[in-house]
Amino acid sequence: MGKERQIKAHNGKDARKASSGPLLDYRLSRRRFLESSILGLGSAMLAASPLRVHAQQLEPFTPSPNSLSDAPGQGINTGKPKVNFTEEMREYVIAISRWAKSYRSDFSIIAMNGLELTEYLETTLFAARGTAEPARNYLRALDGIMTEAPFYGFDHKYGEATEDQETKYILGYLERLKLEGLQYLVVDYTNKLEDMQKARQQVSDLDALYYAAPPPGMQLSSLAKVPNTPIGSNPYVIDNIRQSKNFAMVLDSSPYGTKDAYLNALIATNYDTLIIDPFHRGTIPLTYDDMKRLRYKKTGTPRTILAYINIATAETYRFYWKSGWRPGSPDFISEGNMLARWGQEHHVHYWSRSWQSIIYGSEGSYLGGIMKLGFDGVLLGGLDEYGWWLDY
Repeated sequence: MGKERQIKAHNGKDARKASSGPLLDYRLSRRRFLESSILGLGSAMLAASPLRVHAQQLEPFTPSPNSLSDAPGQGINTGKPKVNFTEEMREYVIAISRWAKSYRSDFSIIAMNGLELTEYLETTLFAARGTAEPARNYLRALDGIMTEAPFYGFDHKYGEATEDQETKYILGYLERLKLEGLQYLVVDYTNKLEDMQKARQQVSDLDALYYAAPPPGMQLSSLAKVPNTPIGSNPYVIDNIRQSKNFAMVLDSSPYGTKDAYLNALIATNYDTLIIDPFHRGTIPLTYDDMKRLRYKKTGTPRTILAYINIATAETYRFYWKSGWRPGSPDFISEGNMLARWGQEHHVHYWSRSWQSIIYGSEGSYLGGIMKLGFDGVLLGGLDEYGWWLDY
């Protein structure tokens, strides 16, 4: 999986260039702007799962043509693709949401970072920020937004306070989007209770769910030990993310060793919502029986479970990766991601029909398997990849 926010220290002085018209093709990414200013998961998971019998059939779906040609590749293309990277990411998320909700209307779609996708920006000669209009179709496709390290742990600096400029930037977006009806989820990287209390106070007006992930770094490889019980712990039935009072997120279960040890640790909690990788250690798929065990809090009442899925980088340890793949073959595989958070991965042409068909659109796709396992929604990672391509 990749570092979800590919940004560094910045001063926020440069203007972002944009073309005119309703859909703006940004020429500068936020990072650069601020710097100078099994067949599929379904098959693997469902082979031993009774969910195959009970779940509705998911019809194959072919994404509509877009700006990438499917012509045979000619090796690695070192030129920058002529793509509106920002708008292609929006359209990609919209298509994922529409497909998933066509089968289950209450299936939650949560965007991880990528705050800039929520607005169309047009800079002016006299203002760095310029004017902004909400990206309505994109926002309608989402049920929530998660943002990382608005207060602590930004840029892999675990436990350190995030720079005021970055905090204001993030909170500015959340404040402007307050009336869009989205559920906010906030993840900080600190294990100090006083930090957590201070951060929670700053998002109290946003009705955000808050979670402080434990060390090391931003690995999200274990459950928080501080506080020792979830804030807002309750015995109530939780049917969806909006009813949740708290959540926990574990995306790398490797430190737990066995799958049973990992599951038992999650089961012994009273978190209203769990956000997890649908594979233990990234390679061992959870089963329908595993999901039934995870479904209940320690109090015995149901909770919601969301799956993490990186939709915009190819992870070499995933079920879909083939041994012969390399940059340029197939066409949608690009160079390695040097900022990968959990291991080897490659940037991809996320606007490619071939890549998108791996992620969603059929029973054997990544998302298809997740839905048939009984997850209540997904956390979409990799959304900030559009910024890497803008800087390519």
